[in-house]
Amino acid sequence: FALGPNQPPPPPRSASLVLQPGRQRRFSSASLTPSFDFHPLLSGPFQNASGVRVRLFPRGVEALNLVASNLLANQLPKILIPNVEHRLPSDQGVINISKIRMSRFKRAAFHNISMKAPNRVLWEMRNVDIGLIGDLSGQTNIVVPLELTGEAEILAEGLDLTIESEMERSPEGSARVQTLYCASSIKAVEVINHNGGVFGLAVTVFKAGIGENVRSMLERIICTEIKKYVDDDLNVKLAEVQTKSPLSNAVRLNSLKTKDLHSKDTKGISFTNFFDKDFSSDFYIDYRLKENPQCGDNVIDLGSSGEISYKGLGDTPFGPVLIPAPETENNEMLALSLSDFVLNSLFYHAYKQRKLRIFVDSTTKGAESMLRTKCDGSFCLGDLIPQLNEAYPNATMAMLFSATRSPACIFSERDGGVLSMRLGGLLAFYVEEMGRKRQIALFSVDVIVSAQMSILKGNIRGKIALDRFDLVKKYGELRITKEELNDIAILSSQFIEGMLNELFATGFPLPVPQVLHLDNLHLKVRNRHVVLLTDFSVDEQRLNRIASAALFPYIPKSPNAPSISSLLDVEPQHATVDSSARVPRLQQQPQQMQPLLPHQVQHVQ
Repeated sequence: FALGPNQPPPPPRSASLVLQPGRQRRFSSASLTPSFDFHPLLSGPFQNASGVRVRLFPRGVEALNLVASNLLANQLPKILIPNVEHRLPSDQGVINISKIRMSRFKRAAFHNISMKAPNRVLWEMRNVDIGLIGDLSGQTNIVVPLELTGEAEILAEGLDLTIESEMERSPEGSARVQTLYCASSIKAVEVINHNGGVFGLAVTVFKAGIGENVRSMLERIICTEIKKYVDDDLNVKLAEVQTKSPLSNAVRLNSLKTKDLHSKDTKGISFTNFFDKDFSSDFYIDYRLKENPQCGDNVIDLGSSGEISYKGLGDTPFGPVLIPAPETENNEMLALSLSDFVLNSLFYHAYKQRKLRIFVDSTTKGAESMLRTKCDGSFCLGDLIPQLNEAYPNATMAMLFSATRSPACIFSERDGGVLSMRLGGLLAFYVEEMGRKRQIALFSVDVIVSAQMSILKGNIRGKIALDRFDLVKKYGELRITKEELNDIAILSSQFIEGMLNELFATGFPLPVPQVLHLDNLHLKVRNRHVVLLTDFSVDEQRLNRIASAALFPYIPKSPNAPSISSLLDVEPQHATVDSSARVPRLQQQPQQMQPLLPHQVQHVQ
């Protein structure tokens, strides 16, 4: 927006109101031409820049460590484990274990996730105890020949695991993780044969000969399977999750919902806002990465698109300006930078879909008396334009506002931080005759407003003030004097100011996943973007449901299996885990036991 001198006097048949005396905030008078759907100030060389930037600080990484530890402790006992075939060295036989499930689990005594430059993630777990049980088959010939039958339970004590990975952006825009290094070691392993007919000397031979082989087999298999899961399966899941999401999934109750507006600012008129009831499901936000993730000392930076478009089709003809990575001020956990591109892309595609329209007639709540040509003891349009009653005695009227270009929104540091907005459109007046509406006048409207920004309950809010309001009659059979035009301009400006204030009363929602709750938010308005510094908490029940469906599917998916989105709308079931089931030493496990189903896995504290 150009901050220049006052514009020349308006041409005849126009009304121009400077509603905030002494304030010189302007868009450039020559900055808009009929060939543009949007303000040229939004054009720029950075079409592929990130519209949203996220920086996770060390306290945030520490919090995610605990979340990840709880998530793994909840999900690992449920995962499917592939069948194992292990050939012993020197042709001493082969061990087959199938239908493997977890029978014992004690979470890691130490769990840590750390980051380092340029894009490395180090994951460490220490002292995990697990028990696996499965159907045993095969033959061994270590000291004496043995035919392996029944069930084998493998009790592994003191599992240590270290994994180093790098993160990058895939060509499709999702995060992609590549394993660089994996090492696992197990302190002790005990193998128990259940119901297999191994007894006497054979038991000693079985444990002595098989145990050490099983330990090396497990250490190898653990890293092989983790590498396969991370490099293949996890990246497929990340590509599915990190794409585009309807606004209805991305935000909570907010101003994007259809809302009746009724306030003294709009003279008691009620109307639905710009956005119809299908708006939040028709418009999608793009979460895909625009650049490779960057890591520092327990700090990670992500840059995503942030584009909001109809049905997620994109194709916004402008992009965000470059915005810097945010910095912490009071040891916050997370910083979120939002370019005004997020707002502008939303308004652009809403305009292209003809969503930016407001229609008010005699059926609109609160407008019945105002939209009449003859006033009966209350204010009406006949007071502003007396000729209305002469030309159309005792008739009802209607008004239609329709945007003629996409509204333009610009964040600015001036005056402590404001959002400036320019809105242009047409205002049509209709008279209702014999059940039909006939247009009698058409005006062009150009509005410049500014808003002092604040944040409440995760929504960015603004108190709107009109800086300038221009009303020009385009054509129509209704003859209006300059004084009448000024009166219409005052009424219309109050109407639009009240409408915008109601629209921003609940605020524009932050596009964050519902699994994340933001706490202690602080808003900083910068040039062309805002920065939100915040702490956060994670809805771990919801996260576990998402992980069960997307990242750790332990039940084979059938055609009738529920979708991830349907799982998010279901209250979690609460299961009671017997934490008193403690196993001080693995050697104390019973020699005879039955196979355990997944829900029977014992969690050892």
